[in-house]
Amino acid sequence: MRLLSVIIPAHNEQESVERVLRDVDKQKEKLKDLHYDLEILLVLNCCTDETGAIAQRISFAYDIPTRILREERKGYGYAHRLGIAEAKGDILLTLDCDNTYPADIIPELLELMEKGYGFITTDRLSLQPAMGKTSKLGNFLLTLATRCLTGQKMADSQSGMWLFRRRHIADLLAGIGTGMELSEQLKIRLARSSTWTEVPIKYYERTGDSKLNPVGDGIRCLWRLVTI
Repeated sequence: MRLLSVIIPAHNEQESVERVLRDVDKQKEKLKDLHYDLEILLVLNCCTDETGAIAQRISFAYDIPTRILREERKGYGYAHRLGIAEAKGDILLTLDCDNTYPADIIPELLELMEKGYGFITTDRLSLQPAMGKTSKLGNFLLTLATRCLTGQKMADSQSGMWLFRRRHIADLLAGIGTGMELSEQLKIRLARSSTWTEVPIKYYERTGDSKLNPVGDGIRCLWRLVTI
């Protein structure tokens, strides 16, 4: 059996973490049919609420294979870096801890990965996502900038759900940012270095308050695109 590592960064997600963990755990049997075991790495990024306590309780109660990690340097990128460093899987999948992404598509994405892809990302924007007008516009503009500046024809460069192979990932992380921009930068490097594809997915309304800073995060992502 091979291993799939699901990396879930979380910053004060006590309202959503139980459902996220249980939804991912529900995929175990389908993953076994594909000859994969599952590990979940929940990375608590400067959490000050009950996210960790809830995750620990739920994982014990439902026998969910969760490893709870703590990253005290605030930043989406820092959380991803720790999760990637600690992951033991052959294939890694990232997933935001806000109930916006469909966990039930994980087996389908993994099966597609077995066809020889080195990287698979997902597209939220093509299927009428549950996203406000400002967020939708920001995602569209950053994706357009990605396409123009890098030549990578992604339909949604900002998606938080993507898969990649563990090998050689350390080299691709060198020089990448520590905030929201890490996701976009790493996707671009993965796309440049391997065969990749993009899969449209449903995108749901988030549980709890958004932790994004639309202006600040958007500017940092755009600047990193220019300098990548």
